[in-house]
Amino acid sequence: MRAAHLVPAGAVLIALGAIGGAAQLYHPAAPAPAATVTRQVAVTSAARACPPAPGGGPGPVALVAGAGSAGAAGSAMAGGVELTALPPAGESLRPAAPVRAPGAGAVDLLTVPAGASASKKGGAVAQGWSVAASGAMAQAMEAEVAQSSGLASVRCGEPSSDLWFLGPGQQNGAAQIQLDLMNIDSLAASVDVSVITDAGQSQAGHDSGITVPPHQTVTQSLSSVASGSSVVAIEVHTSIGRVAADVYETSSHGGPASWLPGTAAPAARLVIPGIPPSGSAAGLFLADPGISSAKVTVVAITPQGHYRPFGAQTVDLPGQSASYVALTPLGGSPAALEITSNVPVAAEVLVPGSGAGAFTAATAPISEQAVVAGNTTGSGLAASVALSAPAAAARVRLTEIAQAGSGGARLTSSQVVPVKAGHTLVAPVTAPRGARHGSPFAVVITPLAGSGPVYAARVETQGQNTIVSIIPAASALSTISLPPVRWAQSP
Repeated sequence: MRAAHLVPAGAVLIALGAIGGAAQLYHPAAPAPAATVTRQVAVTSAARACPPAPGGGPGPVALVAGAGSAGAAGSAMAGGVELTALPPAGESLRPAAPVRAPGAGAVDLLTVPAGASASKKGGAVAQGWSVAASGAMAQAMEAEVAQSSGLASVRCGEPSSDLWFLGPGQQNGAAQIQLDLMNIDSLAASVDVSVITDAGQSQAGHDSGITVPPHQTVTQSLSSVASGSSVVAIEVHTSIGRVAADVYETSSHGGPASWLPGTAAPAARLVIPGIPPSGSAAGLFLADPGISSAKVTVVAITPQGHYRPFGAQTVDLPGQSASYVALTPLGGSPAALEITSNVPVAAEVLVPGSGAGAFTAATAPISEQAVVAGNTTGSGLAASVALSAPAAAARVRLTEIAQAGSGGARLTSSQVVPVKAGHTLVAPVTAPRGARHGSPFAVVITPLAGSGPVYAARVETQGQNTIVSIIPAASALSTISLPPVRWAQSP
């Protein structure tokens, strides 16, 4: 049952999902008893990095501030959100003023400008942007690079020391492949980039010791590495510091570039949600970074239950190699893929659609909630959320948030949907009634108490089911757990 109601404040487009909060401890004068329970504390800081807009122009960023905090507006802990330029390393640019998000609950689509060269010739220069949130506005933060309509194209990533991307090489339709490395910290990062193709580990694609200066962006072309290959698997690993990274590919068939979402680190079990039906077969990209051969089993989780698209056959993969498998047996059914292997593997799926198509990647099950900020409907576009419960059954609340047509108030609507154990369910989502026409809306995905693990993705289609965008859902935390602590006693 869907209920629509009006609440004060406005909402939607960076969404807030936290990567961290900090708690400070002090040593008491006398030994303290052991803490026996795990404590939940509110997230008070979060950080992301958004890649440069393709082509070097200005780029919209979808933002919802404080989506996971009740009553954040007006709170002493409300905090703020600021977007700061990460200019390309070695470029002399005119300083760019920070972009500040509205208050908690405000709906906005922020446009971050391209960098302006300090030379006399001037000209636009592509640059990344950091997104930093504090206080209650850091709770459930999720920032996304969006189109001018507000439709999200790719998440702004969390900084990490190890990141993975998989996609097609030039023999499989990729024309150009670009890697952006962004450092939001005050410490320079040292980055190693490794590429595995269907021909094995690429020596030409191994670039070690790339320095990414503090608060700057480094862009690398990987097109030459992909020449002659059908598959590329890219690992970004830091030996010092951490970076956020993004990869995008242009298609040899024309059309807009496609972002490769970051995928889960290699593991013996992976789940890839949000594979919609399409006019032609989706493709599964696999990589085995180890030295031992992989035997990979693929199970599709569909609305009808579990299904083995390749029967009892395994996908065999030599060590240190990558491979592509057409998912023709899936037919016209939406699905998630459960992938198991005798050795750790990485995986990603390409669904044919606009341009090079849309990608979905392996994710973790949703913890607490997930938020997708940039969603649109109308003008032939339709949005849905694909929910998969590989093990136990689940009940999931879907909440849509948008700005009212007048008055700046926040509108919400919600529905609770059951997902059977071992099944996938696709739920359409739309802006709440009374939302401003043509404005984007956010979706909050919340597994309810007692639910089994839930994996999800937001899917946008145009016209006759042409896939234009898939955003795998990542957890957007409002709280973090602090484990029990025992004070060490002096001898």
